[in-house]
Amino acid sequence: MEIIGKVLGMNTSDGMINIAVGDKEKQIFNIKCSYEQSENIKIGRIYKFDVEQIFGERISYQFKEVWDVETLNYLESDKILRGFLNSAPLSLEDLKTFVWKYVDSIENEVIHEITKELVLEYEEKFFIYPAASKMHHSYVGGLAYHSIGMLKMADAFIENYSYLNKDYLYAGIILHDIGKIIELTGPQNTEYTLDGQLLGHLVIGAMEIANVAEKLGYAKKKEVLILEHLLVSHHGQPLFGAAKKPATPEALVLWYIDTIDSKFRVLGEELAKTESGTYTDHIGVLDKAKIYKV
Repeated sequence: MEIIGKVLGMNTSDGMINIAVGDKEKQIFNIKCSYEQSENIKIGRIYKFDVEQIFGERISYQFKEVWDVETLNYLESDKILRGFLNSAPLSLEDLKTFVWKYVDSIENEVIHEITKELVLEYEEKFFIYPAASKMHHSYVGGLAYHSIGMLKMADAFIENYSYLNKDYLYAGIILHDIGKIIELTGPQNTEYTLDGQLLGHLVIGAMEIANVAEKLGYAKKKEVLILEHLLVSHHGQPLFGAAKKPATPEALVLWYIDTIDSKFRVLGEELAKTESGTYTDHIGVLDKAKIYKV
């Protein structure tokens, strides 16, 4: 039989490892396995167990096989993760439909092909990963949902300021945090990888663009340089982690709307938990300010 759940604890008895697993209905199962079988199982992570029921003083289950849910097909992984963790308010299918609509609307061949190639390459993680470990959009699907919030704002900017190049802006938004797929460990117990700590997602993202451009034969194209600039500058100031200050109109817009969405999405989530006539808790992305809800 199959048990899908989060590992709550592990202990030893009778020469076996007992794994306490809680499913999404809060039912707890005891799964017995050997020391060797338990080596790669970690407390706090979600797994799919193949087990056989054991009858005794209390019902237990004998371990047969196990899969970390993040190693499953990403459609199945997303469904399971959403049963245990906070997630984006849009479904996986809605996230994909929205993002791909904008990818397909990019007209410049070089920009379109690079953006398409990177989204395809990382699709199984792009639509499941969080956008951060704690500060904003730190939930299943948060990375794509953050990009969607920015794309919606970008359309208003393009309508108001006709000099903006929509291809660069759309691509910059879709790719600006692509490096977080390498910078972060994933939606469960999210931490920073060694690459993330030593390089950061701005540099990693620019490197990914360079690699794909080389693969597609576009390495010497001006569009590649502009895309790389969008990624290394999207934090605006060196103080905030930018390698360069924004030096194109699209880079400026990318910085501003990235800042707005990361702060206002969190503000909305905090306001939803706050009664009218009172203040929110301190909000980290707003310099720990408390905001009054009218």
